[in-house]
Amino acid sequence: MIVGLVSVMFSLPVVLGPAKARCQLGRTWLDNANTDKKDWNNVDTGGTNAKDLPCPDAIRLAEQIPLNEKGTKKVTVPGESALRLQNALAAAMGVGQAVSGFFVVRTLSRPARMAALGLSVAGTVLQVLGILSLGVFVFVVYAFAFSAASREIWPRESPRG
Repeated sequence: MIVGLVSVMFSLPVVLGPAKARCQLGRTWLDNANTDKKDWNNVDTGGTNAKDLPCPDAIRLAEQIPLNEKGTKKVTVPGESALRLQNALAAAMGVGQAVSGFFVVRTLSRPARMAALGLSVAGTVLQVLGILSLGVFVFVVYAFAFSAASREIWPRESPRG
């Protein structure tokens, strides 16, 4: 439930303002490329800090960051529609996780538990929260499938013979 709300909290600002998010992404990538220990991926910003660059310049310069030492591949800053779509999907999944988590706590029903497991799997596959999604998935699977509390709440049915 909490992870779903956190997903919504991180995704909603990007859905509502993709231009600002794209600008911030370009500035962050520029700053990361220019402050790491690799000289081959530095981009000349004219002596200006990445955070002080105007948005169009930050995006243009971020797309000049080389991905390899030869400089044959460059970074691609995602467009506004791609950012909006990806984060709208993350927000929708977060709402689903929050609602299913609420119903698991409220009703302790098997369908709510299966919905929570399914949305946790989807969040892991789509990597909504990056590597944190994997940790959440492992916790959810343990809590709902293997923990002592889950065996007490949802006992396994004995085979009919």
